[in-house]
Amino acid sequence: MEGVIPQHVYLPFVDELYAALLRENRQNIFQKYRVAKDLLVNIGSGTTGKPGWVNVDLFAAPGVNCVYDCRRSLPFANNSVQGIFTEHFFEHIDYVEEVPDFLAECYRVLQPGGVLRIIVPDIEKYLKAYCQPGWEALSKVRPLDRDRTDFYFHHKYNTKIELINFVFRQGYEHKYAYDFATLEFLLYKYGFSKVQKQEFGKSMMDKLCLDQQIRASESLYVEAVK
Repeated sequence: MEGVIPQHVYLPFVDELYAALLRENRQNIFQKYRVAKDLLVNIGSGTTGKPGWVNVDLFAAPGVNCVYDCRRSLPFANNSVQGIFTEHFFEHIDYVEEVPDFLAECYRVLQPGGVLRIIVPDIEKYLKAYCQPGWEALSKVRPLDRDRTDFYFHHKYNTKIELINFVFRQGYEHKYAYDFATLEFLLYKYGFSKVQKQEFGKSMMDKLCLDQQIRASESLYVEAVK
């Protein structure tokens, strides 16, 4: 099949098929958290899940204790979550078809006064650095070695626009690029208040500071309150 259909078509299809099959089991997940309260939820946790948290990811991995597709629904009761942390997940969901459901669900499950912390690649940082001559400014946003190989993904870039495209497309995985103004607009649109631009390691709720240092230079940190 892979030899007949291009990878950029085939791989997203396989991922969506897997997600569809996973959704068949969602009632079991709903039942697990039906009466749970005061939860801390890490969405898109990958291998960075923390003890005492509900660490949610589409794929099973060490530290993940809730395998679930969060793009259209969350398996928690209304007003049952203290805080939601999501680092470099939000850019993976479709702006038109999935973002509205995701933000509405985050709002639904958060307790009044609960905090949502979203961390994404910061398009403003990247574009400002791209417009500077040479590679020095970009290398401060996205650490590179001397031959322009990415420390994080080990990908070698020939031109600056290759780097920009890789970061904000990542093959087929990234769906949208965000600046603060866009996240602020979305969060207010879906009912949140007190939308604030934050920094690495600083939060309205100390428990939500799960930020990875390796992503700090490229990231935009935004929080909002229900």
